[in-house]
Amino acid sequence: LPTNRFNMGTDGDTAFATVGDKPVYFDEDWDTGIGGGLWSTGAAMAKYFEGHVQSIRSSLKSVKNGPISAIELGSGNGYLSVCLAAIADDLLSELAVTDLADHLSLMTKTLERNSHLVDVVTAEEFLQDGTTKDVRPTAIVAEHKWGVTEEEESSAVCGKKFDFIFGSDVAYRDWLHAPLIASLDRLSHENTLFLIGVTMQDTKPSFFKSLSDAGFRYERLPDHLMEPEFRGTTFGLFVIQRSKLPPRKINE
Repeated sequence: LPTNRFNMGTDGDTAFATVGDKPVYFDEDWDTGIGGGLWSTGAAMAKYFEGHVQSIRSSLKSVKNGPISAIELGSGNGYLSVCLAAIADDLLSELAVTDLADHLSLMTKTLERNSHLVDVVTAEEFLQDGTTKDVRPTAIVAEHKWGVTEEEESSAVCGKKFDFIFGSDVAYRDWLHAPLIASLDRLSHENTLFLIGVTMQDTKPSFFKSLSDAGFRYERLPDHLMEPEFRGTTFGLFVIQRSKLPPRKINE
């Protein structure tokens, strides 16, 4: 399991955080499972969103002209997705929040508590172009199993390519690496920007070698961009893009 649980929560109408000058509401529910609360790497990414609004918006604008689509992998609770929505705002048209089936109810609860930030829609509405009803991003909660093929995918992300893919604590076991990278590949296009948070104590160098072999390049964000409590630690946020070089063959 990923290390360093970050115990936080709110009751009632108290905002859990303020991101991009907007209140974000969130309640942990560890009974849901491993993703029911906020781990330290997720907290580090959320703080990065909160502290670097303009630079993140600039990076998102560089992906393409016009509103972008985004997907969170292994969300668990939906918190990072609503933080992204708070800062991306008008830049974000579609947001898919994904995990396994046992976490979907908590993710839905989080998105619905933040209806001032996202417009939660059905799968049918999400699959239609131009479904955004107002200035809020269109959001859907969907099951996605890493590594499944297009033919095996049954959720609303089937056939979709996203402009921004993000997630935290997603590579903490060796057996997760191959399916995770397969999903990164299938859900992205040549200009997709990725932001992945990992705990270096759990995520072995083999993950990054596999990323490179699959045709991706990566760079760890420097410590000075992190909040003080996350500097000089094993937590890392990595910006990933497709390499201009062709991926290596498996037998090389």
